[in-house]
Amino acid sequence: HPLTLPKADAAARCGMSALAEAEAACAPYGNEPSRCGFELSRSLLLAVRESRAHRPDLVLKFGQYLLRSHAGRLGAEVWAMYEQVYIALLHYGRRPRAAGSGAEEPSEEMRLASEYYSLLAARFPDSMRVKRLEGMMWEAKGEYDMAMADYDEILEEEPNNLAALKRQVALLRARGKPAEAAKRLAAHLEGVGADAD
Repeated sequence: HPLTLPKADAAARCGMSALAEAEAACAPYGNEPSRCGFELSRSLLLAVRESRAHRPDLVLKFGQYLLRSHAGRLGAEVWAMYEQVYIALLHYGRRPRAAGSGAEEPSEEMRLASEYYSLLAARFPDSMRVKRLEGMMWEAKGEYDMAMADYDEILEEEPNNLAALKRQVALLRARGKPAEAAKRLAAHLEGVGADAD
């Protein structure tokens, strides 16, 4: 019998084909957002978002164009666009913190990410999702203890917030603390199992 994929995998495959289609549609325009226009640029970024593809190159290029030239046309979708571009900016602005280094001038990407974070935080002041974005900013700046504090705060407020837990586990593993990462995962699974009783 044919192998069937779980719904999430099938959805990701559909998203990837939508992404490939959108990229192919942009190719005749030299992948230049202003030549592709609003609809095609928007479709491309929606395909990236829905496929969960890691394409900060496309997100930065097409997202900044849309936010600069068409933010008003995006309606409520503008906030998802700010978040998507913010994460791409963090990818490019990331700088590991050197021991004993003085304060460095932030990169253009980090400056713009800070601006977008401020917009999101003002619009959604009590959002744990925005709090997670702040933690990601601390990570990108190399301020790992500050990031961990944000994720702890989120998990205190929302113990089943998987996005914050995943960020914490990834951060612990990246810092060479796999045992602590495993301990946090186990504690979470224990808590989830207890909730089911």
